[in-house]
Amino acid sequence: MLRKGQDMPLKDCTGFVGRKLLIQDLPNQREVRNAVFIPPGSGPEWGLFDPSGRTVPEAMIYTGAGGLHTPLCARATQSIPECPVVSEAFDYVFAGNLDKSSCGHFLINSFSRFWSLPPYRRTGLRVAFSSRHSIAELMQEDYFRDIVTALGLAEQNFLRVLAPVRFPRITVASAAFEELSLVYSVFADLTHHLGRQLLPEGAQVQPGRVLFFSQEALKTGNVRVENEAALTAILRERGIGIIHPHQMTFREQLKLWASNPLVMAYNDSCLHVSAFFPQRRVITLAHGPDMWVNQCLIDMANSNDARYLYDSVGLERRGAGHGFHMNYRIPDPERLAAELVEFALG
Repeated sequence: MLRKGQDMPLKDCTGFVGRKLLIQDLPNQREVRNAVFIPPGSGPEWGLFDPSGRTVPEAMIYTGAGGLHTPLCARATQSIPECPVVSEAFDYVFAGNLDKSSCGHFLINSFSRFWSLPPYRRTGLRVAFSSRHSIAELMQEDYFRDIVTALGLAEQNFLRVLAPVRFPRITVASAAFEELSLVYSVFADLTHHLGRQLLPEGAQVQPGRVLFFSQEALKTGNVRVENEAALTAILRERGIGIIHPHQMTFREQLKLWASNPLVMAYNDSCLHVSAFFPQRRVITLAHGPDMWVNQCLIDMANSNDARYLYDSVGLERRGAGHGFHMNYRIPDPERLAAELVEFALG
């Protein structure tokens, strides 16, 4: 798909932060009896615990940051509190913590447990979750509302846990995506199924279209390239479409990805939405020679035609500030734009 000149400062990434592992199997799943769900903020430890006080393994949350398979919740609790018992009139499944975030962050976190939702009618199903937000507030996010509706879930199917509660019986599925570590193939099976459900009419394929996803309009976030607007102005002049995905509706993003353009962007969770349609074309720009691997995992599971590039001249580090944990600056936007055009159109 892509070419590059040998003398270009724009080069393939030389390292990766995290592990790139695609597992062609199903994650673990088990039915647990008399488990107690202690939501965050309710005690020194939080999580889903069996009667012995040990965390249900499938309910654990892990990351590849700092070390492979690093737990983000307690492995055990010192004591199980006295707490009410939920009604046995429903079948319960564990979703963990749900919070308002971007669609991309939702996909690689709680959403990745939904691969195991049972196929029968939803009237008797309850999804147990913790959150700072009510399910009505979560439903105000268009990506969340569209996704859970496509899964056959409505507000009444969710049980928000605000204090410790005991479940006589609850089904717990391991997450199909572990940040910076691994992804199961069933993750892509689920996203592709939802892509067909959410956009059954598809979209007109535009394989010759080249787009740059810009983050220049964001007010807060993790990482920002502070003079990205100078880069996008030049790219626009040279025939590259400039898109601001954070300003688009979820459905607009789906239609864009369904049309299968070639997409370029600095590494960001907005690229994770490519997962709803297989074999997309993506050039991800790292902020240094090492690429953080969450997008790599999406690309692997999705069979994307992907490339990971960085500017070997180097971005200038500006430090934290202006609503971002780290700010960078492109030393020569004209040169970088020329190279990106050569990669994409050359």
